[in-house]
Amino acid sequence: MARGKTKGWIMELKEFYITHNSDRISPNAQAMWHYLMYRANQNWWHYPLCLNVPEMAFALKMSSASVKRARDELTKKGYIRWESPGGARAARYYIMSRTGSKYAGQEEQEQKE
Repeated sequence: MARGKTKGWIMELKEFYITHNSDRISPNAQAMWHYLMYRANQNWWHYPLCLNVPEMAFALKMSSASVKRARDELTKKGYIRWESPGGARAARYYIMSRTGSKYAGQEEQEQKE
């Protein structure tokens, strides 16, 4: 298959590292992206992923402030989108495909914008 037509999480990983070679992100942002990929795979790629900061901080062995900085970095660089429902409720996360793949839940997210 041609590179542009191949889709799936393996290609997402490849594209992540291709992009990372030219536009570096911090180790914490890398860890968070991989954790979100893991959680998306666990959730059969149905979005949104509903996660709260303390849960991610525990899983990633980071402080809550580090998780928020990593989240901001991933958002600015276009790796993820997230929405805060406010209060102590879990935020909703969407991993943005670098290969043009459409995963469950992303269509609804795009229609909101």
